[in-house]
Amino acid sequence: MDFQLYLQESASEVERELESLYDLWRKDAKKVSPVLLPLIDITIEACKGGKRVRGALVKLGFELANDSGQSQKDIIKVGAAFEIFQTAILAHDDIIDKSPLRRGKPTIYKALGGDHYAISQTICLGDVGFFHAMEIISKTNFPEKNKNLALQSFSRTMLETALGEILDVEIPHLKTQRQEKDVITISHLKTARYTITGPLLLGAILAGSEKKLLTALKEFGDNLGVAFQIQDDILGVFGTEGEIGKSVTSDIEEGKNTLLITESLKKATPKQKATLEELYGRESLTPEQINQVKEIFEATGALDYSRALALEYVGEAKKLIPEVSNNQAHQNLLNQMADYLIERKK
Repeated sequence: MDFQLYLQESASEVERELESLYDLWRKDAKKVSPVLLPLIDITIEACKGGKRVRGALVKLGFELANDSGQSQKDIIKVGAAFEIFQTAILAHDDIIDKSPLRRGKPTIYKALGGDHYAISQTICLGDVGFFHAMEIISKTNFPEKNKNLALQSFSRTMLETALGEILDVEIPHLKTQRQEKDVITISHLKTARYTITGPLLLGAILAGSEKKLLTALKEFGDNLGVAFQIQDDILGVFGTEGEIGKSVTSDIEEGKNTLLITESLKKATPKQKATLEELYGRESLTPEQINQVKEIFEATGALDYSRALALEYVGEAKKLIPEVSNNQAHQNLLNQMADYLIERKK
């Protein structure tokens, strides 16, 4: 089986589990008060439409550590819980980034009206998603020791994601010199840990993984996660809204700290640097101004540099695959996964 087929089949399993969880979520909310239902429905709608990569990787992590080959249907429930956590963290992230679109639809706070009320309720709904995900995992039928260790790992993933988000907001705010090391640190915390490493570790721990595998998975996931984020930053500027389902101007307008900007500022001519300092991080830019920034990213070699560095991180991840598994089928799957995540267009 190739990774895209594995992802497709796993995503279908996770999607079916999510539908069951949505029904339970609505029933619980209705018991508290029927007025909550429209808000829960908006959150459920926001959950729909993702690629379910994280949910699939929870399942893959379990399978990599599960030498017996025994199935455990509750691992799909844990994968679904991770997808709910992702929607929750994105709800907060979209407020921070002032993003109007996510997965080709209005973000939660925009769907609620975009005003102070909408922001307040979106923050609360994001919090509900965090706690709901924890509750789902805690109610699964895994051995108590494995489950407790998994909840610790999941909590650490949540904490590191939040710290990465804080750092991502703080560095542009400080208006200090942009540095590549900060971009990589944020990529490790905000993306690698909750996109690749966290899901893989969660599944492996629930399968009773040995420490050696967990160490290899963490290093593999961290390298691949950084590559994933670099590609995400490239798509966030050079992709299309139709492909990625979100704005392709918001990264420039919010002044996001990426390799594209750090490398451009290092290599820019005085004129190019002045243009970047004038436009990068300024809201409501015209299409012409957005193109000016993109042209500088290309002319300075920042785009090529970002692509090359992403491939380096993928290469480092691939070197670790034999340490993750000596099963040829699993090795092929992990190699294809690495290629898929760096070659994706959305």
